[in-house]
Amino acid sequence: MSKGFGSHLRKLRKQNSKYSQQQMADMLNISRSTYTYYETGKSEPGQDKLKKLCEILNVDFNTLLSYSDPGYLNAKVASGESGAEMFNSLSPSEEQIVLALRNMNSEEREYIGKQITKIIKSNK
Repeated sequence: MSKGFGSHLRKLRKQNSKYSQQQMADMLNISRSTYTYYETGKSEPGQDKLKKLCEILNVDFNTLLSYSDPGYLNAKVASGESGAEMFNSLSPSEEQIVLALRNMNSEEREYIGKQITKIIKSNK
């Protein structure tokens, strides 16, 4: 994840709940410092904590994870499956790819996006 995710998480916590960082940490069964690290971008929650954050904040994965820069690669889902449905059906290796992308800065994501686009075009 990144500082972008952390500030987005903090914003969602303040908008969608009246919970303190301590209350969030208690509901996630983690220490307050661990939760604070989530909001400062020093640490990242795993999939189980991401799911629990969605429940606590009453948001879907798309909302929780849509904090990206304007230049971020916006993938279109050809199957018509919603982003939340697609995220819930990811394999463990696909989850790692998504989390790795979230840890990249905007330049790295743009580069990866261009490489993926080249691969897709060459496979047609």
